[in-house]
Amino acid sequence: MVILNPRKNAHGASVPAPESAANDPALLKRRQIARAINVSPRTIDNWQKQKKIPFLKLGVRCVRFYLPSVLAALRRFEVKEVK
Repeated sequence: MVILNPRKNAHGASVPAPESAANDPALLKRRQIARAINVSPRTIDNWQKQKKIPFLKLGVRCVRFYLPSVLAALRRFEVKEVK
């Protein structure tokens, strides 16, 4: 994906556009992971508290998520077709 107008953070480094964050294997913030899997940030908070999804706690208020790990954890809740 080509970003024509990359955003810059406070240090002048390029910041990926939000829609490209879901395709990047980097660690994501709560709002980014919520957008990537189409749920609300509040749902992410609840799943985190219920330990339904994996997360990294990097500080008191710094929590990050790895999208492939979150998707793998959510697959446990997939309901198979019953005949």
